[in-house]
Amino acid sequence: MAEYKVFSDLHTHTYYSHGAGSPRDNVLAAIDRGLECIAISEHGPGHFTFGVRGKKLERLNFEIAELRREFADRIEVRNGLELNVTGFGRSDCPKNREDYGVVIIGYHKSVAPFNRHALGIWGESLLGIKNDPHRNAEGILAAAEACRADIISHPNLYLKVDVPYMAKCCRQLGILLEVNSARVTLSKQELIAIKEAGCGLIIGSDAHTPERVGDFALASKAVTEAGVWDAVRNARPV
Repeated sequence: MAEYKVFSDLHTHTYYSHGAGSPRDNVLAAIDRGLECIAISEHGPGHFTFGVRGKKLERLNFEIAELRREFADRIEVRNGLELNVTGFGRSDCPKNREDYGVVIIGYHKSVAPFNRHALGIWGESLLGIKNDPHRNAEGILAAAEACRADIISHPNLYLKVDVPYMAKCCRQLGILLEVNSARVTLSKQELIAIKEAGCGLIIGSDAHTPERVGDFALASKAVTEAGVWDAVRNARPV
């Protein structure tokens, strides 16, 4: 079996949200690990505790723009955003969505206005039915389509979704499903189903420290065991 190298990390966090280290630290770590592209993708403003908003978000975007210019001859630096699903088909997508090079969307705890208990399970007030994986997938997909997301982060984390259905829809929408290397949320069978649906995968570190930027060990192991490397869009044979 061919070996593969992951060449980009589009899901990283810094001290602007709930990480440690600066955007510059993440960029330098990515260069040190031989990556070709990195995105700083902090949580959108809808997250109560980790959301980046207002002047803080403006400072972050300015800093990323400066890093993009400084390191243009060494690595591609993108400004990303990890949006939060804020209701069925809704998210905290900003009006200037076009200003972001990478838009990720995912379900998270502690998000306004509907996430009313710590388990992170959508209640009857949102879906009309309790924790139905198919309806959960429909709600996230509708939000992803509305904000023209590039990636859905960590499917199944906090909230079980119908992965084969999500994969089929993501193929049609051109959205990638993430294999999260901080904690793999997709089973071997689900990874195979995603590939069979013709949907692309993307590996992200979800790094919260510079030391974890480019750490793809867990995701790589899962992808290898499922035999789906050829579906991973940010990897190539070496």
